[in-house]
Amino acid sequence: MILCKRKFCFLFIFIALTFTNVLGQEAHFSQFYANPLYMNPAFAGTMNCPRFSLNFRDQYPSIPGNFLTFSGSYDQHFHKIRSGIGLLVSADIAGGGIMSSYNIGAIYNFRVKITHNFNLQLALQGGYLSNALNWNKLKFASELIEMFPHTYSFEDQLKKSQFDAAFGFVGYTPFLYFGFAMHHLFPVQISFIRSSNDKFKTEWIPKLTAHIGGKITIQQKVKRENNFGDIFLHPNIIFISQGDFHYLHEGFYFNFYPFTIGTWLRHNFKSLDALIVTCGIEYKFLRIGYSYDFTLTQLVRTGGAHEVSLQFIIPCENDQNVSPKKKKKNYSSIDCPLF
Repeated sequence: MILCKRKFCFLFIFIALTFTNVLGQEAHFSQFYANPLYMNPAFAGTMNCPRFSLNFRDQYPSIPGNFLTFSGSYDQHFHKIRSGIGLLVSADIAGGGIMSSYNIGAIYNFRVKITHNFNLQLALQGGYLSNALNWNKLKFASELIEMFPHTYSFEDQLKKSQFDAAFGFVGYTPFLYFGFAMHHLFPVQISFIRSSNDKFKTEWIPKLTAHIGGKITIQQKVKRENNFGDIFLHPNIIFISQGDFHYLHEGFYFNFYPFTIGTWLRHNFKSLDALIVTCGIEYKFLRIGYSYDFTLTQLVRTGGAHEVSLQFIIPCENDQNVSPKKKKKNYSSIDCPLF
């Protein structure tokens, strides 16, 4: 009986927010640099060689109807045309499949060498965003429908797809990197029901991301090459804003190659939200990471969030059989965290 009430409360809040057109913050990941294309499309090609990334996040696992988020991406840089490409696919499933969101985007960016040690990458992303509501999975549906005004009518198929676009840039030197991205450049539909004038409500609420970080070398045996025992520190700040949601992420990664640990503090301008702890390991071209979000709000009993990442970088001639002079001039890649 208690479990049933918990499910009822969750569904009531969830559907109430959906049908009253209250737009919440979209899915996010805590391993920012393990899913770089999701944070900023301008990261496409920053590793030069082909890179494949897989990410999974389980948020609020202790409550019914938790949030599951998946992401997969591919990116690569082509030096002859000084351009990079990327493909990003993501899925966010909430309430045990009651509501889902799918996004697929293709990315193109162009690399500009500003000075000897400063490069700039500019990127555009275009794709489709699909949102769906599975009415068949709702419990106590008849009770919930009675609470809504009769000026609304439900669509037979509660699924909407629309074009989506984003842009971003990343600037970097051997010791500093920073960037900015804007997602959802055009208004998007934010409801599944028609209003009294028989129209769907659309609204322009872009997601803005600004980030800056650096690399501090504590110990390195060979320059431009990572070896066991090399020590680096990566301090970072990331700001994400969408609608009424504004979050700052401040943290650092400590890399004792091939191991990495990190910690982040996420908060808005009024209160703390979560403490994020990350760990990862690298082996040649394979990287595996895990993180956990310790909730610092009244939602502490929700179970926080688990996140797992996997990256695989295919060796290529970009980093092999190239003279140091030519590599330094044309083959510069960003040296940022990977978790």
